Amino acid sequence: MIVGRRLSWQIILRYTGKAVAIHVLFALVVNIGYRVFDWSWLAVPAMPVSILAAALGVLLAFRNGSAYDRWWEARTLWGGVVNWSRTFARQVLTLLPNPESSGGTTPAGLELPPPASPLLKTAAERGGSVLTVSGTRASDGAVRDQFGQARVHPEQGSPRSKIADFEDSGEVQARGVISNIRGDVTEDARELVYAQMGFVNAMRCHLRRQDPLPEIVPFFRPEVIEALREEQNVPSALLLWMGSRLRRIYGQVSDTQKVMFLHVTMDRTLSELTDLLGACERIKNTPLPRQYDILLLAITRAYLVLLPLGVVADLGWLTPFVTAVIAFLFIGLDAVGRDIETPFEDDVSDTPMTALCRTIEINLRQMLGETKLPAPVQPQDGLLY
Repeated sequence: MIVGRRLSWQIILRYTGKAVAIHVLFALVVNIGYRVFDWSWLAVPAMPVSILAAALGVLLAFRNGSAYDRWWEARTLWGGVVNWSRTFARQVLTLLPNPESSGGTTPAGLELPPPASPLLKTAAERGGSVLTVSGTRASDGAVRDQFGQARVHPEQGSPRSKIADFEDSGEVQARGVISNIRGDVTEDARELVYAQMGFVNAMRCHLRRQDPLPEIVPFFRPEVIEALREEQNVPSALLLWMGSRLRRIYGQVSDTQKVMFLHVTMDRTLSELTDLLGACERIKNTPLPRQYDILLLAITRAYLVLLPLGVVADLGWLTPFVTAVIAFLFIGLDAVGRDIETPFEDDVSDTPMTALCRTIEINLRQMLGETKLPAPVQPQDGLLY
């Protein structure tokens, strides 16, 4: 997302440079033909060009408004992800009882069935420590391409190398290593909160068509990561895993009414997270109708071809300059509309999911009582990812 006060000329030229240059060159050719070679047939009446400009402006405004609605909905949905992540962590830490201190039989209807998959098996069985120093590695939160490789700014070093330097110097501790934890946080609660951190990072990578497993390694036991390798939709699988993990906890509580209350409360939170994931997938997988793109592209190009023909008789040698200004305006509006209609493509105008995931991680780690926290993601060159 562009957050700087000034827009980079590199971004502007990326959107408009080549197309504007072509139309300015065409306008220059038209002007030379009309003025030097006396090709009077190149001049056309200005009225049709003006009418076409008005129609094009209306269509661009309509398409860009629809594209902005999609962009804003994406940001609103991720605001919901932030809020429900905090809610889930609060519920886990304040509502769930300690299963070890609650004896009794499993309430009817909540008995755990035999695990149906390796992933659910990891949720039903009690593992060892959630995370250990040897079983974790730092997560840099870098912006990645479709192949899972971190994008590195030319003037900056590799994010992984920076983390390695910090770890060697002893200034920070690797993310994922549990330290300074509140004594009243149970192992089950801690694992569920870490699972929520893993879910939001997996959702980010899922929407960007990236491999989520390298980003969620710090938040799960190795056996969970291995089981997730078989899943096509990792965020959805994690919600199922979290629900199964909660059900194992319910099965060790004897108070039936309390279990039912917990079941309804926690299931509503997981359902909200499922709805948010599905809504983001809807935006990702359902672009605006291609008719808008084809129609607007054709009208924009036709108008910019007719423009120098309609003004060359009146403007003379100013025709290329006027064409440059108007072409920049209309081509820029068309390019902006195309860009913001896809808010999950890991581009400069997209929802800053990397920064939001880091915010969620910081908030949830603080809820766990940890003091070694990762730094918030900062804008680079006016861009926040």
